[in-house]
Formats: sequence, structure tokens, C-alpha cells
Amino acid sequence: MLTNAQARDAKPRSIRYEITCDAMPGFILRVLPTGKKVFFARYRGPDGKDHRQRIGLMGPGLNAEEARREAMAILARREDRSSAHEQPPAPRTHVPAPSEGPKSPTVAEFACRFEQEHIDMYLKPDTASHYRSSLRRFIIPALGERRLSDITPADVQKLHNSLKSIPCSANLTRCVLSCLFTKAEEWEVTSGRNPVSKVKKFVEREVERFLDGNEREALERVLAKAERTPPGKPGHIGREGIWAIRLLALTGMRRDEVRDLLWDQVDWRQRILRLPDSKTGKRDIVVSDEVMALLGAIGQAKGHPRHGLVVCSKTGNKLHSLGETWRIVRAMAGFVDVRLHDLRHSMASDAINNGVPLQVVGKMLGHKNYRTTQRYAHIADTALRDAVNLTSGIIVRAGRGKAKKAPARSGPARPR
Repeated sequence: MLTNAQARDAKPRSIRYEITCDAMPGFILRVLPTGKKVFFARYRGPDGKDHRQRIGLMGPGLNAEEARREAMAILARREDRSSAHEQPPAPRTHVPAPSEGPKSPTVAEFACRFEQEHIDMYLKPDTASHYRSSLRRFIIPALGERRLSDITPADVQKLHNSLKSIPCSANLTRCVLSCLFTKAEEWEVTSGRNPVSKVKKFVEREVERFLDGNEREALERVLAKAERTPPGKPGHIGREGIWAIRLLALTGMRRDEVRDLLWDQVDWRQRILRLPDSKTGKRDIVVSDEVMALLGAIGQAKGHPRHGLVVCSKTGNKLHSLGETWRIVRAMAGFVDVRLHDLRHSMASDAINNGVPLQVVGKMLGHKNYRTTQRYAHIADTALRDAVNLTSGIIVRAGRGKAKKAPARSGPARPR
């Protein structure tokens, strides 16, 4: 029998695989390379082929026992439907003309398949959540009852224009809709040009915020004070949250990269964090001596663990409270408009202002595409302009005879 313990202990592999319940062969668990686990009910359709109906993702809201009950209900309905149609079907009285062809599904109908076979299978949790939200909030209400083959560029443009006041959501909706139509063509549900291709994105306002030197000092002052404050007293912050924020500030890592970091991913000899998966795939992060010292202090405080999360909740799970912790830190430090992700931007800004080339900064941040790093190009231009002005000033002062003379050489005179 497929139990909760067996489902929980199933480990992801390089390719997806399925576990079948011995007690009920129609109940299966699919384990994906991403670690997601999806329950399905399997049955044989009137066409003699195996079909799978998705029950849902394994998680807090669905365990193996609950999924089994749902699978039993699905299979029972299928059996009732099959017995009601044991008689051979009546001959068709109408044969479609060759020009008619099968009708394409509605957007809402295809969105269900798109969600099950693409979003759930291949997208990371945060991205998948954004895709589902866009489908439910904007795409299905506006286009759900229309057939895929009937959607025109004008329909997509109308939907996109209706979201002009929220350009980020509008552009995401355009992206989701484009992906949906691309999959429809790949899966041979529709044919023809993607109606989204001619719709241009709205210009989004880039939110850039960098901590200056005074704000860096204020942040460290708040964290240091919070460490000394006893639990239950105003100003106390849990040590796991403090460690996570310091790691974010020192490395420029993404929030989930820090929250998902495991001890066995820390290469102490090479001073590298070897992430098997990140937003841009597998990533090796070269870290500083300060980061290694911080990791050493964390490990010492935890009894030098060899496995598990580097920072975690009290129960050993992912640190979901990090966002709330940052809001407390931000209020205590007086940062009105600083997001947690701005620690990553600030690290890039500090590197560029201290002469690190833009291409190297891209490698530090794990950018897969050089164009992503170009958002910091204006900082590099400012640093370059300061260097040019400094050099020009030196040249001008030298021309006026005001250049500093080199200090006299000390030591014995060089023999002639």
C-alpha cells in the first residue's frame, strides 16, 4: 500500500518516476526531478488506452490517505460510466466534412492541461504560483470561454491594455498567455502563429535601491543589538533570521538560495557553495573569508552539523518567517523603502563602485545572461566618470606645477 511515509520518503531522481499502490493499482504517485510529488488516478478509457487524472500536489493540504480516497471516488465514477455505456453506440448520422476538422478546446479547458502538464511539472514553486495567479485573475475571466483557435492578436492586445495600470502584472499575463499558446502548438492542439507575438510589453519602472555606508552601519547595529536582546524582550530577533540576513548581505544570493542552502553544499576547502539548483540552474558561488567565518560560527552554534539546512525554523524546516523578520529589521533601522532583495542590488553596487568589472559582477550574482547585469551599467558609468575626473584633476595639477613630488628615496645610493 502506498502510505504517507512511503510518499514522504520518495526521493527525486534525474528523471520523473511513478510509484504504484499495490492495494489499489489505479492510485499512483509521480515524483518529479524538482522534488514535487503529484497524485494521479489511472484508468483505462473507452479507447483502450491508459489515462491519468491528476488529483493534486502532495503537501500540507493533501496526503496519501486523502489522495487515495479521492482516487477511489474517481475510479468508481469511471466504472459507473463504463457500465452505463456497455451497449454499442448508435451509428453516427453525421460525418464531418474534411474542412470542418475537430474544434479546439476553450482557453479555460486547455489552461487545466497547461497547468498540470507544464506549470506543475517544470516551473519552480514561486514562478508556478505567479503563473496560476495570472491564469485565474486575468486570462480565464477575460478569454476562458473562447476557443484557442478563435483568439486573435486584437483580443490579446485588449486584455493587455486593460491592465495598463499594473504593467508588471500585464507583462506577466502576456508571458503566461504566450507560453500557453506555444505549448498548444507543440502539443498539436492548435496550429498557426502565436497571437501574443505582436503584442509589445509595457515599460516597467525598475525599482533600484542601494544601501549606502551609513545604512550598512545601521543594519549591522540593529542585528548586533538584536543578538544581545533576550527572547521575549522588545528588539529581539531569532538568530536564524539574523544569520540569513547577514548571508544575503555578504553574498548577494537570492532569498531562496539562502533558505535552501544545505550543509553538504558547503565546500570548506574550495570556499565555494555548490548549489545543485537555483533560478538559473546549477550554480557554484565563490564566497569570501567573512562568509566562511560566518558559516563556521553558525555551524559551531549548532554543534557542527553535516546535513540539513544551514538556516532553518525551530522545527528544522525552511525559514518562511524571513520576510517578516526583514520587516522588523527594516523598521528598527529606519529603512522605509528597502526590500530584502535590495541587499543583492547593494552588493552589486558596492562591487562596481570598488572597481569590479561588470562582467565579474554578473558571475558573482549568478546571471546566466549578460544583459541581466546591464541593469547595473549606469553604476559602472558613474564609477568610470569619477575615475576619469580624478585622473584629469591629477593631469591638470601636474601641468600647473602643483603635482605632489615623489618622496625621497631612502637607503644607500646606487653605485654608478
